[in-house]
Amino acid sequence: MNSRFPITKKNISISLRLRLLAITAITVLAITFPTPFLQGGLHVASAQAPADEIIGIVVNGTDGGSVPTDMEVLLMSIDLSTNQIIPSSSTVVDEDGIFRFRGLLSDPGLSYRVVADSGIYTPSVDMANQENWGNVQLTIYDDTTSLEDITLSSYVMMIPTIDARTRQLGVLSVINVDNRSDRIWIPNIDDPNLTGLDLLRFNLPDGFTDLSIESELPTGNILEINSGFAMTNPIPPGEAAILISYIISYEADGFEFGLKMPYGVDKVRMLLPDGGGSITGNGLGGIESVVVAESVFNSVEGINYAVDDVLNMVFSELPQPTALQSLSEFFKGRTYVIVIIWIVGLALLGILGCALYSSRRKKSDPNSDNDDVQTNRSDIIAGIASLDEEFEAGKIEEDDYNDQRDELKRLALDVGDDADAESADAEKFTFDPKESDK
Repeated sequence: MNSRFPITKKNISISLRLRLLAITAITVLAITFPTPFLQGGLHVASAQAPADEIIGIVVNGTDGGSVPTDMEVLLMSIDLSTNQIIPSSSTVVDEDGIFRFRGLLSDPGLSYRVVADSGIYTPSVDMANQENWGNVQLTIYDDTTSLEDITLSSYVMMIPTIDARTRQLGVLSVINVDNRSDRIWIPNIDDPNLTGLDLLRFNLPDGFTDLSIESELPTGNILEINSGFAMTNPIPPGEAAILISYIISYEADGFEFGLKMPYGVDKVRMLLPDGGGSITGNGLGGIESVVVAESVFNSVEGINYAVDDVLNMVFSELPQPTALQSLSEFFKGRTYVIVIIWIVGLALLGILGCALYSSRRKKSDPNSDNDDVQTNRSDIIAGIASLDEEFEAGKIEEDDYNDQRDELKRLALDVGDDADAESADAEKFTFDPKESDK
């Protein structure tokens, strides 16, 4: 049975690419770490026609365990055209744990599933994958709340996608959980003192987003927390695979991740695209090359991590955005607005400063305007002299000469009056030591 806890997707492009690579990645990784996804395979339906009855037995896989005398077995009908599951009938096992369903319909569009109703854990068998309908076995187990016999046979962390422009990377992890006891682990979720330490838990890098989890474990709940997630899914004896995908962001050229191992790990494997950076960590060996989906990945491995060990990994030299990409991201955000405001503000301050400086300069040098007045008066007198020469040479009519000369004389007198007034104002600001002594 699969359990799935999807989280709202915030980065669709990376998430979709993760999904496309997931199956291929698992296939390649399984060469080194065979997973139950591949070990069990997909059973091929028997070529013989289904019988009109199902005969089976319920057994207890725990040493010394027994099958309850009132154990009920359910028969489910599956409509293959709609995948609708409909309860069909039920029966109780006999003293030997044997059950039987008779009078089954033979319909190519119909399939059956038998389920042992043992409480939280309900093992089942799909009859479409069962060759012998007269020899069906359902295994139940006594339960335990102890995680002492739970370990990880392998932990594979792969980074198939790196987006240098946004400094984001997609992570795909395949974890093989191994229950090495003969009891099924089931947490007591009704215990008021239950904590995260009592659940199957995994930590993830800081700031992870778009978390998605799939597993071969029986149905349970996923509890997402800041440091990672916890699971309430029952864990029967044997191995089961958990597939995790998420997205993280990195700053500068890398990030650090301390992988906590509360259950220990037999083998750890980390994969990074060739040319996409480097990975270092305590206990990790040399780099090997692995081809996944026609792409080359650099792989590093570590083995035999004890319970409560921490693998401190450093991912460095990750791809960086180009200058053009950085500029594009700059204008996509609101930062450029702040920069423009600062530039305009500085320009206005500069203009105001120049105006204040010019005003102060005029106050500190009152004779500068007088110099300009004297220059203007000299220009007017020179104009009168030039006009006289033109009249004497007969180049201008007498009436025009008199009009222009009168106008120039008037201007000269006006300039003289302004100069006298400004000189009088300047005297008011002239420092007189004698006046100071008074």
